Amino acid sequence: MSDMLTEVWMALSDAPELADITIKSFERPEALADDAPSLVIVPMGPPEQVIFGSGKPLAKRFSYQLNIETSDRMLTKNLAKQTEIVMRKLGFYQEAGGLDEYFSETKRYVDARRYTGRSPLYDENY
Repeated sequence: MSDMLTEVWMALSDAPELADITIKSFERPEALADDAPSLVIVPMGPPEQVIFGSGKPLAKRFSYQLNIETSDRMLTKNLAKQTEIVMRKLGFYQEAGGLDEYFSETKRYVDARRYTGRSPLYDENY
């Protein structure tokens, strides 16, 4: 069985522009220093069946929110752009919604973007 979350994580981890940040899934590690940059991959739901033929699903759709948190606004924006490039290479596109804010309680800028993509046609082994 394939796992798209792992595929996304590996592609982001392999990107040289993202090498200096912690990349995790579901939530930011509490032990991470407050000023350390992080990227968190959050599934927006389970994989969904899409593209049907002869009454059978032929692919799966995946939706993720990628949360980037840093103590520097421009670093946050640069990392968000690099993340977008990686996601496009994986066949994901950005959806409406997300977050672009500064949280005074954590002293971090957050850029959260939602991406949707699908498995290759005839590959629904997710």
